[in-house]
Amino acid sequence: MAPEEQEDAGQGPWFDLPEADYRRRAAAYGNKPDMVAAAEDFRRQGYLVRNFGFSDADLDEAAAFTKRSRAGRVQDGWLANGAVRRLAIHPEVQAFLNRLYCRRVIPFQTLNFARGTQQKVHSDTMHFNSVPTGFMCGVWIALEDIDPASGPLVYYPGSQRLPVFGDKDLAGGDYGSAYVPLAAKTVANSGIPAETAPIRRGEAFIWASNLFHGGSPVTDPSKTRLSQVTHYYFGSCSYFTPLASDEAAGRVFWREPYDIARRRFVRNVDPEARPGLKYRIGQRLKIWMGRPYEGD
Repeated sequence: MAPEEQEDAGQGPWFDLPEADYRRRAAAYGNKPDMVAAAEDFRRQGYLVRNFGFSDADLDEAAAFTKRSRAGRVQDGWLANGAVRRLAIHPEVQAFLNRLYCRRVIPFQTLNFARGTQQKVHSDTMHFNSVPTGFMCGVWIALEDIDPASGPLVYYPGSQRLPVFGDKDLAGGDYGSAYVPLAAKTVANSGIPAETAPIRRGEAFIWASNLFHGGSPVTDPSKTRLSQVTHYYFGSCSYFTPLASDEAAGRVFWREPYDIARRRFVRNVDPEARPGLKYRIGQRLKIWMGRPYEGD
């Protein structure tokens, strides 16, 4: 049985399994050496850089849409722009992620950036996590050649193996007062050196959910950093936001991601993992109104 046909309900991604189990699963990819190599790199460093052959027309249209934003940041621009959606659901991206994670991919959010964010170091698991953990990734597409002075993406190779933090680790604090210094301290103590990704137009930087990353300093404010991020979940999971949860009090902020490709909401595999009514109504209104959000 090929890895893409296996969905072990209680385990994380196959490339994160203990060594013996990982090698056994990798052997099932014997006729696909390219995927074995990709999984090995992803297991070791937590990211990959790929060129999926995005069309020049879509890159140009998405770049123009991004530049028009007064806030410099557009969340869920796919609601208003066809190129943003086409990049998010690109068949080659979906096929690659399906094979890499061995589960059905679910594109559920886009972010478009006109300039470098200079965002503090973090991992996406605080914002988007899953049960089992690990079934989420991001894909960052360069809509132009990324200039080193524009504040490229900064990341810490191998940091996806650092602890996965949840709301219990905030000790009553919030994102700014508790999580940001915790993430910075964790990365500093790890001794992992930072790298930046000044990638070329049309290239995609794929990162694992717990890879610690952020935005490097912008040294030339005149430079743009036109880019698009798509966040992806994977099937046969339950989905939640640790930052908005209070697990000590038994309150988990369950999500119900909207599959941009299939145009439908995805229910959690655990029937007890039910999103709140306010969240469900808000998500449906957002889709119905078709309005992206601009701002921080």
